Amino acid sequence: MRARVTPLALVASLIFALGGCSSATTLLHSTSHGAAANASAGLPANVVSVIVGWSEALRAGHVAAAARYFDVPSLFFSGSGPPIEMRSLAQVEAVNAGLPCGATFLSARVRGGVVNVLFRLTDRLGPGGAAGCGSGAGQTARTNFVIRHGHIEEWLRAPDEPGDNGSPRTPPLPPTPTAPGSTPSAPSQQI
Repeated sequence: MRARVTPLALVASLIFALGGCSSATTLLHSTSHGAAANASAGLPANVVSVIVGWSEALRAGHVAAAARYFDVPSLFFSGSGPPIEMRSLAQVEAVNAGLPCGATFLSARVRGGVVNVLFRLTDRLGPGGAAGCGSGAGQTARTNFVIRHGHIEEWLRAPDEPGDNGSPRTPPLPPTPTAPGSTPSAPSQQI
């Protein structure tokens, strides 16, 4: 179900997005179309082209050009708060301008009806990018896209996965349980 965008909700989302590039808020850019296609084997080239074209335009500071990759209406979700339904090109431009980071396309795959894209965050040019990406620069971030008829219908911040940002590819083993009232012993050392 899509939420209606009220001016207050749009402003609140932009304030959140301008606050920095944390794991909850990201924006993306990419590399050349050829490299993107090679990193996304199995995805239709036109889908990858939309994502790469949008991200390159935004990273270069061309917010209006980046906004034209979106369908109107389209859905935007930064990872917190309610999703925003953008009902005009002006709203799409405002949301794009409010994303402080650019990004480099790393890989993409289809997962559950969306295209899950992994990006490396960067600073970006243009409106909204002047403050820089902050501590997010160099980190990775994921976004789920729904692309239909050559346009982005949904831009949804996706959670990090094992292996993202240097995290272990497998979760650590849980601690060994101890008997109630006892203290865990230190691991033995072998020489």
